[in-house]
Amino acid sequence: MKLDAYVKTKRLGEPPWVKYSEERKPTLLFLHGGGWTSGDKISRSLFLMPYVDKDWCVVTANYRHLDQGNLIEICRDARSALNWIYDNAAKYKFDTTKIIVSGESAGGHLALMTGLSTGNALFNQGNIKAERKLKVAGIVNWFGVVDLKKASEGWEADYINQVAPNASDRDSILSVTSPIQYVTKDSPPIMTIHGDLDTSAPYDQGVLLHDKLKELGNKNYFLTIPGKKHGNFDDTEMTMIHKDIWKFLKEIGVE
Repeated sequence: MKLDAYVKTKRLGEPPWVKYSEERKPTLLFLHGGGWTSGDKISRSLFLMPYVDKDWCVVTANYRHLDQGNLIEICRDARSALNWIYDNAAKYKFDTTKIIVSGESAGGHLALMTGLSTGNALFNQGNIKAERKLKVAGIVNWFGVVDLKKASEGWEADYINQVAPNASDRDSILSVTSPIQYVTKDSPPIMTIHGDLDTSAPYDQGVLLHDKLKELGNKNYFLTIPGKKHGNFDDTEMTMIHKDIWKFLKEIGVE
């Protein structure tokens, strides 16, 4: 699998031409959307730019699609990208105490799985050290589903067969890859952005996550975008959303 890293450097004007920052930087891991069937690491590049503009390090990663692997394997790919950040933190000056994982739609689901399933060996690729917990400081979830069994009630049969082709283990696959299963009182802070007319990733999925976190006393922020569907936010709304993201990150000590 491939990933891209946007890393702060200083131009030297002579070999070795660039020098990485000496200061550890807050780091974003961003996972693209596309229903787990399409998209790649560069397809959502505009989501990355606000972080690059603030001198964060940014990593955006590919993962297998459903024609290449099942949802468990896709979740493993996302956690493997987080593991790469840990492995390369010293070289690229990633601050592993200030990692935010984010994504939109299917990427939002994977961001939640990556940040919430800390220490769950089921989602570890073979290159991940067993003792490494792969913690993150927070999650910014752009309209990702959290209860796949409930969300799948509105899916077309062909799509359900892509997500979980074997009917005999369908419920178990949907259950084990549902982020809501991994929410505890010790989960990292989560911000969710969701349009209240979204039917592709139903709005009630965001409500479900917010209510669960609130019940457990977790720090979380649920931002509803009135009258909007699956990510069709205009420029004014995107500006407002990012202001609220920076407010959320400041409150949890990541800036």
